[in-house]
Amino acid sequence: MASEDEIRLAKMGYKQEFNRGFKFIHNFGVSFSIISVIVGVNTLLSYALVAGGSAGAVIGWIVVSALTLCVGYSLTEICSAMPTSGGLYYWAAKLGGESWGPFFAWYTAWLNIIGGLCGFVSVSYSISQFVWSLVMIWNPDVEITLTKIALVAEAALVLAGVLNSIHDEVLAKVMELSVWTHLFGTVFIGITVLTRAPTRQSASFVFQSFENLTGQDSQGFAVLLGLLFPAWTFLGFDACAHIAEETIDSHINAARGIYMSVTIAVFAGFFLMMAALFSIQDVNAILGSPFPQSMTQLYLDACGPVYTTIIMVITLICSLANIIGSMMANSRVVYSWSRDGGYGKAISRFLYYAHPTSKLPLRGVWLTCILGMLLALIGFGSTVALSAFSSVATIGLFVSYMVPILSKATVARNTFKPGPINLGKLSPIVNWISIIWIVCLSVLFCLPSSYPVTGANLNYAPILIVFWTGVISLGWLVSARHWFKGPVMHVSEEDIAVLEGSSKVKEDSA
Repeated sequence: MASEDEIRLAKMGYKQEFNRGFKFIHNFGVSFSIISVIVGVNTLLSYALVAGGSAGAVIGWIVVSALTLCVGYSLTEICSAMPTSGGLYYWAAKLGGESWGPFFAWYTAWLNIIGGLCGFVSVSYSISQFVWSLVMIWNPDVEITLTKIALVAEAALVLAGVLNSIHDEVLAKVMELSVWTHLFGTVFIGITVLTRAPTRQSASFVFQSFENLTGQDSQGFAVLLGLLFPAWTFLGFDACAHIAEETIDSHINAARGIYMSVTIAVFAGFFLMMAALFSIQDVNAILGSPFPQSMTQLYLDACGPVYTTIIMVITLICSLANIIGSMMANSRVVYSWSRDGGYGKAISRFLYYAHPTSKLPLRGVWLTCILGMLLALIGFGSTVALSAFSSVATIGLFVSYMVPILSKATVARNTFKPGPINLGKLSPIVNWISIIWIVCLSVLFCLPSSYPVTGANLNYAPILIVFWTGVISLGWLVSARHWFKGPVMHVSEEDIAVLEGSSKVKEDSA
């Protein structure tokens, strides 16, 4: 007997092929884990101290939070209307109509896949830096090399791939652990540093102290660069959509997962950032720290090695959950894209596979994992290109967010049928704020982040974005425009009628 979720999915053109066992906490947990304010603050706050200072970090968090909420809420209402694992590219296709839909879907899918890959590769290196920072707390003389950092990053990716391959119940438990670790961990870290810090910074330092150590003369531009700190953090909330076909009542729970993960992250991250800023003992010691992750110095100065160790362990759990969730979401896009023939016939036929027992898209999981590991090999030789991964991830993902929002605000402005969760009359305003913000953010991420610009600090993000956009465009112009027509219907009208009939029989018997 068909469930309402199965019927809803069939009307979008697809058969139920995954286990549908995730509840709201699991769906929410994936996006909340990928946003991960614990990872974001502990990885990126030190950059905000360079570009903007503590006051710049506070202003940046408030401004970027408000704008990101607009993006999150815009995606929420689209997800509520069309909860499918293809997510962004499926929405772009349907909202773009017959004329623009295939074109929009092609770019959205590839930007989403590439952005997701760069995102979890970046976090795998953060995991390695946290691991070696933890080692250095108790063994300060240990030699940290590029090879050691790269090996741990590769090991983290393999572990994420393994955990993504066992069973959906394992993933559910990981996401439950992640949610509670993030929530209680944020409170624990914040209270610990505030109560144990020998001295606390004044309100004037936190709210009025601006800094510009970027190497250029404009304080205002430094504050603008500081916006990258929260922008890097608020990433990956589209994951709720990508596991919608595994979520019960997905038109409600996947949509709720998006807006709840962003909203809670905004307030949890603000609390953690404020606690860290008030607990700083010596800004110069943090910026000149020998630790691979310089925020380790802040915790060590504030609360000593034992509590810093606990904080690092919490951060590592959250970081690992981050790449597990990222790989999970990315593999579902890979699977969905193959289901719709996005790779061409032969490759799509191979990748369109869910394991008969676990119902997991194992080929998509391991393609995602292996590609991530290949990208991570760059770290064995240099960290310069690796620094661009976060920016490429942010630009790729946010632009893939923008395309369906733009399609809804233009092509489908009069035809979009909202789901149960929607913005009502505010929808056009929120949509256009989101679009303008993403355009501005994309430009900001392509600017140099430190001066004078040299080969060692060059921002490679625009180069990589131009390269990948060129490859995607070439693929469309030379080949895909002739054969890719958008999402493929795998369910006939007769199949839908049978599903609806079985559901009615179930209701009547009940």
